[in-house]
Order: sequence, then structure tokens, then C-alpha cells
Amino acid sequence: MYKIPDIIVVDDHLIFRQGLISVITVENIANVIGTASDGYEFIDMLSHLRPDLVLMDIDMPCMNGIEASKKALKLIPDLKIIAYTMFGEDDYYFKLIEIGVKGFVMKSGPIDELETAIREVLNGKTWFSSQFQNKIAEKEINHINPI
Repeated sequence: MYKIPDIIVVDDHLIFRQGLISVITVENIANVIGTASDGYEFIDMLSHLRPDLVLMDIDMPCMNGIEASKKALKLIPDLKIIAYTMFGEDDYYFKLIEIGVKGFVMKSGPIDELETAIREVLNGKTWFSSQFQNKIAEKEINHINPI
């Protein structure tokens, strides 16, 4: 029997965070056991919550998603984190990959993409949105064949 995962949603935009939680709950994708509006709140939560997975925004005040992910993975090395972002800058992705984030989902993508990412990452795989994959492929092609 499939166990619905326990997740924490970290995003500084309240309306977005509440909407995401509603969709995740209504679609029975996960149990949201905690929310945070910045990295500091999230790190504090880890002292008493053990999520199966974290959906992490990148650009947040006080402590951004990169620093929060880095600190969280030092505390709980096997924690599964998916960056959930609207940013397309490659530097963010490569920094997050280096520290151990396992997935990337664009906020502009469909909900089934988020559901797939959660399932794949919980099964020990990595997962990258199609938008991210296309961007990296285009960058590599341009690097090999500069215009």
C-alpha cells in the first residue's frame, strides 16, 4: 500500500504557499506537516519534524533556499529536497545539485509534474522539469556549436 508522504513547503509568498498546500491536499499528493516562509523557520522546524520530502523555494528573504537546503542536508543528510521555483538561472540549479537537492520543478509547470517529481525523488531518483532539461540541453548545444 502506498504511503502518502509527509512534506514541508517552504516559500515566502503566503498566497502561493496556501494555494500549493490546497492543491497538494485536494489531489492527495502528500500530507503537509509544516510550512515556512524562509530558511530560518524551516531549519527550526527540523528540530521537531521529520518530513519525507521538502518543497523548497529558492529566492526568499533572510535565508534563501540554497543556504537553507545546505544547512538542512548537514543536519539530515538523507533529506529529500525538491527546488520549486520560477527562476531559470543555471547558477541556482548547479549550486543546488552540488549540495544534494534531488529535483527541480518550475512553478509555471503543471501539477502532475510536481506529483511525478515527488514520487520519483521519494523512490531514490532525481527529477528535473522538462523546462529545466530543455534549458540545459540548449545551453550545451550552444556551448558545442556557438552561434
